[in-house]
Amino acid sequence: MKDKCLLLVISYFILACTPVYGDAPVPDYDQIVSQIFWSELYPFGGWTLYCGYRFEHDRKIKGAKSVTIEHIYPTSEMIKQLHCGSRMQCLDSGNKLYARMEADMHNMYPVWSDLVTYRNGSRFGNIDGEHWRFEDCDIEWQGGVLEPRPVARGNIARAMMYMHERYGLKLEPEMLKLMVQWSSEDPPSNQEVERNRQIEAMQGNRNPFIDDPAWADRLLRGTAR
Repeated sequence: MKDKCLLLVISYFILACTPVYGDAPVPDYDQIVSQIFWSELYPFGGWTLYCGYRFEHDRKIKGAKSVTIEHIYPTSEMIKQLHCGSRMQCLDSGNKLYARMEADMHNMYPVWSDLVTYRNGSRFGNIDGEHWRFEDCDIEWQGGVLEPRPVARGNIARAMMYMHERYGLKLEPEMLKLMVQWSSEDPPSNQEVERNRQIEAMQGNRNPFIDDPAWADRLLRGTAR
């Protein structure tokens, strides 16, 4: 119990006190992808977030489907809030904040490549009924809303809340309530906890919403004040 409490205190300190702009080298997203994300975080493959497809070290799913990286909090929203105009304009302007957000592995998950197109322009939400678009993948989208499978919702929620808290990225009140609900309904799995530990070893910080899911409720209460 003491060790767990100490871990939560450390996580809070890191998230709350570590400056976004620091003396540490600004990460390069392309370098993170090519040298760390796949080779160190998923060296033996893993499972895609939205569909739960198993992929191998070559980032291929049975049936020749390919896997790519999805930013759970979209980079398009980051760019919009930073008023850069485009990704390249953000990077060319030397915007350290954008570079750090884009390369933050707590916000990066493997997904089936074909779903990236469907995600563009959609917001997370609940959809009444069952409207599966793929026979073997529980993901639905309708009217600009995307509803992932239940066991992915907590991962999504904790990534979204982390980006909101660490970088000040916007989460509208209704979206925040939904993320808190999803996090409560789908608590961190052992796999998510281990991923958090590995990212800390590579990146230097943890996602405290994984260490202590009660952080989500505290975040909601803070927004309500």
